[in-house]
Amino acid sequence: MKKDLYLGVDTGGTGVKFVVTDSGGSVITSGEVPTDPASITVSMRRLATAVGGALGGEPDFPDLAGLGMACAGIVNSVTGQLGRSPNLPGWQGRNLTGDIGRVFRDVPVTVANDVNGALYGEFRQGAGRDCRNLVMIALGTGVGGGVIIDGKLVVGTHFGAGEIGHMSLDRDGPPCTCGSRGCLEAWAGSTGLLRRAREAATQGTANDELARLVARRGESLNTLDLAGLAAGGDVAATEIFAEAGRRLGQAIGNIVNLLDPDRVIVGGGVAQAGDLILKPCREIVPGLILAEEARNVPVVIAELGPLAAAVGAACLAREMEISR
Repeated sequence: MKKDLYLGVDTGGTGVKFVVTDSGGSVITSGEVPTDPASITVSMRRLATAVGGALGGEPDFPDLAGLGMACAGIVNSVTGQLGRSPNLPGWQGRNLTGDIGRVFRDVPVTVANDVNGALYGEFRQGAGRDCRNLVMIALGTGVGGGVIIDGKLVVGTHFGAGEIGHMSLDRDGPPCTCGSRGCLEAWAGSTGLLRRAREAATQGTANDELARLVARRGESLNTLDLAGLAAGGDVAATEIFAEAGRRLGQAIGNIVNLLDPDRVIVGGGVAQAGDLILKPCREIVPGLILAEEARNVPVVIAELGPLAAAVGAACLAREMEISR
């Protein structure tokens, strides 16, 4: 039987998303299982059960030509080792390739960082499919990044390239979860946005609408709440997104001066705020770029949504198998 299907997996702290694609990259099925942050083996067994069911109950995956895993954390794509990964404490230091291979047996395994996976998905199937040089910034709980130069993922000597969220934009800025100050993540990740909203409410600098929203929602406050208030014209909420957008623009200006990409893709949950964050970003970028021809670099929204990293992982697995 010909092996012509590819499994793409995106593992985060709470869920393992997966897609199965055909040899042309089209998704034929998808799903999600809960992550066990303490055990990669438990998580992979759950995944194997779900994938086996989606493929008609086949236990040995006879149709799978390759498996790609995009995982949150510092991933050594050569050895398969997972380094720092705060949301997967039981996975840190594990060899992903070996652990996955023991569950999926003879299926060849390829691994990557989760944002690199998402970027590669956009490169092959989404907002960057007509480009050779790309940068992606993922605005989620934190802020991740990825870089493609001349059609190839840039991972760096120590597999830590693309940590755009920890570009320090102001050493006197707000504290970041990484221990530094003034990182892009401290402004444009959802944790930073919500921190600013709560500070405004408790310090009396917010208007009544924002203060009431923060009090009403409490710990359940999220960026969609804040974006809804801003979309209704609330000045304080709008300024929180605008400041995040200006800082995002500052980071993009630095990146374009350094790498001169064809396009910059912005994804992640915070990007759903749309023009609230992208309009001030796009306004500031041209004035920060040295090369006149690069000042109109497109800053666009990602197209593949929450399955981007899984799709990208499947693409990486397919291309790795083709190159064998």
